Amino acid sequence: MGTVDINELSCPVCSCTGEYYRKLKELTLWYCKHCTHRFTDVDSINNKEQYSEEYYEQKHSNWFNHPNLSLFDYVYSQIKSLGHKDPSVLDVGCGNGDFLRYLQRKSNHLQLYGIDYHYNKPHKAIKFFCGDIYNTDFDEKFDVIVNLAVIEHVWDIKSYMQRLSQLCNDDGLVITMTVNDNSLVYITSRMMYSIGLKTPMERLYEKHHLNHFSSSSLEYLHMHAGLDVTDRYLTQLPLKVVDMPDSNLLITLIYKIALMVLFSFERVFKQPILQTITTKKSESSKYLA
Repeated sequence: MGTVDINELSCPVCSCTGEYYRKLKELTLWYCKHCTHRFTDVDSINNKEQYSEEYYEQKHSNWFNHPNLSLFDYVYSQIKSLGHKDPSVLDVGCGNGDFLRYLQRKSNHLQLYGIDYHYNKPHKAIKFFCGDIYNTDFDEKFDVIVNLAVIEHVWDIKSYMQRLSQLCNDDGLVITMTVNDNSLVYITSRMMYSIGLKTPMERLYEKHHLNHFSSSSLEYLHMHAGLDVTDRYLTQLPLKVVDMPDSNLLITLIYKIALMVLFSFERVFKQPILQTITTKKSESSKYLA
């Protein structure tokens, strides 16, 4: 990788000193050997994302237009496993509210809340907040806190996870879905970059995703916020939600075929691109960080 004149950077998960990993087009990537976490030097990003309305409508339109129903089903099953009569559910980073609307259709015995920078119109069965979890006053704690494809966008992930734990009732659940840096797609992209094929890695490690969790670093982060892992769920990313590169039809076709092959191998080796963990807050939990 060559010698790089760069200051030391602490891992946002475990605070150990990270190692410079690679300079990409939009950012500098680091790696922590202690918890196997890969993360971005935020100061290396020139144009940081502000998460305006355009981000939701343009950057990830495929994601919002094709909800991941298998993931939704899994999260709903975890909510039911709690055994509460009318559990309260907060969706942090709820986007356009698709998951909460899914829950509302599944059951009338859920108290549903969502918060995001994205403004959502009032809904008779869902209470939406517009803002961030640090500066929003909630009148209560919640039985279940869900955050799907959010934590990879957050820099100060320790304070973020502690805030989720604070908002969770004792014996409640915090359910987190994020990308899987151990997945076959991620591993392959890093190998391809080493031989000069840079596009896959540049797209996966883009400036919007500041954190790339291994299973170890994701578990470490939750445990040090007083949350015990009770279940894991690995799932593939539906091909139709993938944002293809702006290029000609032939390149797009090749890209799709390559992903189909990789996704097939993911199923064989059980290393898919998305990981979800369910964690439980015990009454006696205390922060370790």
